[in-house]
Amino acid sequence: MEELSRQTRIRYLLILLVLITIPCYLLGFVLLRLDRGPQPGRPTATGTSTITTTPTITLTAYLTRTASITPTATLTLQPTNTLTATPTPTETQLPTATVPTTPAVTSAPTDVPAPTDEPNPNP
Repeated sequence: MEELSRQTRIRYLLILLVLITIPCYLLGFVLLRLDRGPQPGRPTATGTSTITTTPTITLTAYLTRTASITPTATLTLQPTNTLTATPTPTETQLPTATVPTTPAVTSAPTDVPAPTDEPNPNP
């Protein structure tokens, strides 16, 4: 089979596949013919059920109550807004030009007599 072309090999494989599946088809047809459904002389089992209900009214001398679920109000707290401190613009004063002051004129020291070893006459 190695000498055959690729197309011929594929053709042979497909024919072989069809020939192998023919017995399966024949077996299916045979099984269908054997089970033809119910035959007219053969009893068949059928299941039937009948439910009958009769409504009745019962009168009672007292009032009956039916339990019910009553919704109750529940307090739910809503989230509150929290104030957040935000920076506020502040005015910054610009430096102003100042006039330089002239140094104060100090008087020159007066001549003080030199200390002497003599005692002071005015005690």
